[in-house]
Amino acid sequence: MPKLNSNDAVHLLAAWAVADGGRAVAGEPLLEVETSKALEEVAAPADGLLEQVAEPGREYPPGALLARLHADEEALAAARGRTAAGPEPARAAAGAGAAAPGLVVTQPARALLAELGIPESRARELGVPVVRRADVERLAAGIAGTGRPGEDHGVSARSARAGTIDGSSPSVPAPAVAADAVPADDPPGTVVTPLTRVQRAVAATVTVSHRTVPAAFTVVEADLTDALAAGRELSAAAGSLVGPAELTLAALAARREHDPACFASLTPDGTATRLLPGAHIGVTFDVGAGLYVPVVRDADRAGLGEISRTVMKFRMAALRGAFRESDLNGANITLTLHTEPGVVFAVPVVFPGQACALSLAAPRAVAVPDGAGGFRERSLVQLGAAYDHRLVNGRDVTALLTGVRDLLQDPARLAEATG
Repeated sequence: MPKLNSNDAVHLLAAWAVADGGRAVAGEPLLEVETSKALEEVAAPADGLLEQVAEPGREYPPGALLARLHADEEALAAARGRTAAGPEPARAAAGAGAAAPGLVVTQPARALLAELGIPESRARELGVPVVRRADVERLAAGIAGTGRPGEDHGVSARSARAGTIDGSSPSVPAPAVAADAVPADDPPGTVVTPLTRVQRAVAATVTVSHRTVPAAFTVVEADLTDALAAGRELSAAAGSLVGPAELTLAALAARREHDPACFASLTPDGTATRLLPGAHIGVTFDVGAGLYVPVVRDADRAGLGEISRTVMKFRMAALRGAFRESDLNGANITLTLHTEPGVVFAVPVVFPGQACALSLAAPRAVAVPDGAGGFRERSLVQLGAAYDHRLVNGRDVTALLTGVRDLLQDPARLAEATG
């Protein structure tokens, strides 16, 4: 099992791409691994005949043995003789993934359907040809939200204590909710919904952040009126949306050279800072399928058009839950988006290993004096920064925020700074 991110102690072996005993080709897909954040395809390290050792649908720590590759049939047969019972569970599990014609349910998805007591036929409502675990989590969230009579597949407090899911057979366990996690005095009808893998990863990151990062916060106000007007022209030129998020990303990337301390991290022993080359900016996306923070790499060397196309690609991936681990790792600063109408202020979480996280609220229309006795309407936005006080001080962060603000308020200068 490869180690795909530093947050997980275990990863889920989702599926085999090569049948047990089949021929693996170096560089071609061998298996799929589901982490807390993404589904990752793992390539075969070499050519050979595959001997499956591990079962799909189970979690294994990084470094655990999943399979062996053998040079020929003779070597595979010899291995079969030594571990005759080894691959059988994997073969049985791998063969259990196909459902009715036209719909494939992966083993992890099938296992979660059973855990939640959701009939497999409900998976057809998702409208996807291959149902994965993340799809089932989305389906379960939708069912919990509708509260349709007779279709409440959340875990009730009573049934969780009894080890069943909402009156279904006691043979269907509810392993995601510990019995002692449900207060004994909860009234009948209380529903306990297990956290998704993505949300458990968010919870772990936020917990570490609040426990280890001595964070402070500063906010400035920026006038986006002219930048938004220029963004409409830039969108047409780039063939992709250029809005507040894209403009702020470009302005933040342009400040990498001027404010390097805000892009640094603390060394493990806490005695020095570590600054990698480039502005690798994590951007938050929450479109209902979980919170994802993909990374716009080398944003300081990308033009505004390239940044806007990358952000659009990330939006589509967030809708599908189709990020790869490589999309989500390596940020050295984060921009959290809170641009839903009505949101005027937000304090971000500083991700462990980063110095700063900026937050962008929604633009709001404000009437300001025009200098001639009247008023004019302007689009103002709150731009905040939470920061690790061990790494940077308020002066550093103020310089970053005012530098980003000044670029946002001068579209011509921003265009020049981003090439």
